[in-house]
Amino acid sequence: MVGVVVVLENQRVSSAITLASFAKPRKVEKKICYETELGLSLEKRTRLLNIIREDNSWSNKQSGLYFTNLYAHHTQWLMHKDHSEFKELVDLVDNYLATSVLQIPFRYETKECWGGIYGKDDYAKIHSHQPYLWAWCYYPFAPEGSAPLRFHEVKGSGAGKVGAVSSEFEHEVYPHDDLLVMFGGHRRHSVPKSTTDKERVVIAGNAHISDLLNKSNF
Repeated sequence: MVGVVVVLENQRVSSAITLASFAKPRKVEKKICYETELGLSLEKRTRLLNIIREDNSWSNKQSGLYFTNLYAHHTQWLMHKDHSEFKELVDLVDNYLATSVLQIPFRYETKECWGGIYGKDDYAKIHSHQPYLWAWCYYPFAPEGSAPLRFHEVKGSGAGKVGAVSSEFEHEVYPHDDLLVMFGGHRRHSVPKSTTDKERVVIAGNAHISDLLNKSNF
């Protein structure tokens, strides 16, 4: 009950939160991921791509204390803080999470947002986005033949130990232009090596309940 009080305090300005909204919370489906199209125009998607092209500050940083799991063109991690176009996208994603996936009266907020461009032979190794509750990938451009987003099963090892991640995938999504894919931050996922010269453009993010997780916690 204390957690509910805290959330309501933070959301005092929102008239959408009522006692009735807590009465019948929607049961979250047991799905690996959720998919939708956001309806962004070609002009807006092209602008997002051009911004990503201009920033490769995290490319080739696959080791060290702070690293990326992408072996591809990679921007900095807080694009929505520096670019209004990314902020507009993030607002759409956060709204989709709160109103369509969960439908519960908590405000979700994307804490990190970055862009990537996959060329031929580029890939992402198996990883998750913990400790964030939710993660997402939006594809401004993903031509036919683009590599899929693959989700991997974690096999339990018993005795309370963390299970091994299978290299085999249990589900895959083939992206297309304007597709949003949302999934739990604990989900292990990867992208196999691209076999086409056409660019697969992705914007990814990590979301959490607003104010529950901040950089100062790490």
